[in-house]
Amino acid sequence: MKTTDLNDLGELILSESFREFVEGTNSESTQKWKDWIAVHPERKEAFDTAVNVLKTLMNTSKSEIIVDKNEFLSKLMKLINEEKPNSARTISFFNSIWFKIAAVSLLIIGLSSLWNAFRSHNIEARELAYNEIIVPLGEKAQIILSDGSHVWINSASKLRYPVIFGESSRDVTLEGEAFFDVVKKRGQTFVVNTRDVKVNVLGTAFNVKCYPGDEKTQTIVVRGEVKVEDIHGDQKAIIIKPNEMATLQNRITPDQTTSHLNSITVRKVDPESQVSWKDQMLVFNGESFEDLAIKMERWFNVRIKIDNMELKTERYSGKFVHNETVYQVLEAIKITTPIVYKVEKDTIIISKILRKK
Repeated sequence: MKTTDLNDLGELILSESFREFVEGTNSESTQKWKDWIAVHPERKEAFDTAVNVLKTLMNTSKSEIIVDKNEFLSKLMKLINEEKPNSARTISFFNSIWFKIAAVSLLIIGLSSLWNAFRSHNIEARELAYNEIIVPLGEKAQIILSDGSHVWINSASKLRYPVIFGESSRDVTLEGEAFFDVVKKRGQTFVVNTRDVKVNVLGTAFNVKCYPGDEKTQTIVVRGEVKVEDIHGDQKAIIIKPNEMATLQNRITPDQTTSHLNSITVRKVDPESQVSWKDQMLVFNGESFEDLAIKMERWFNVRIKIDNMELKTERYSGKFVHNETVYQVLEAIKITTPIVYKVEKDTIIISKILRKK
């Protein structure tokens, strides 16, 4: 819409630059409309009325109201056409139109729905563009999303997210593990979609782990609260708080797909050992040797085979920095755990030292 033409009500309502002026989200649009009203002071009254009505419509748009948009548009155009304004009656035209809009609640609701339709169309067009980050074994990545949220992505993980988020929600899809420090946005939820659960937040810091082939999906809260929802079952969503971990157990089938097994369980944890990977620390806190081996495979991009069933269930605690090699870590483990290892081709084979009776 040209700023020199203020006669078309429909175009003014749908003008993105006018909306940005009202919301105060774009300095260029703000200056443009300030300059326009400075040149056309005789239209100040109509302009101010338009601003007030648009603010009302934007607030009304938050209500969940179902309206036939075609029917509304037909009524709106009929109302506009009844006026047949000329350039000398611009202000009286606007005043009468705005008065009728304010007096007819259905019309306001309809404008609200039309406003939502317009904004949704723009948002959907922008969200057709997605980014996808794939982090290989042995590597890690960090990104800042368009809303300012900070995400750390662990080895062998994949994160898919829109270039620009929508107006009401911010949805990303995760395969693997990531730590999220989410910026709180009023009225905008942040959703992490995984194979088995949806994690909903407003503003918080939390870790989600959902690797393909793992027998569980885990969510740990460091700060704030999150809502964890099992997408397969009819269990109510669970709210978890700081130092709590929600776990959904899965059954791994021979073709490496998963099936729902149990409901979500929640327990207290020390988040350090679970999220220290983002700070280049490999921490084990009473973990089974089998889980330890899986972490090491992803961390160092190696293949590890444990050839002793009893060793798989033994527990181990320790802390390592990322600049240590896999062999340095294994040597440190040998100090407290009776193991021996060897390398065959591209695989590290770990065995338990059997003590003599």
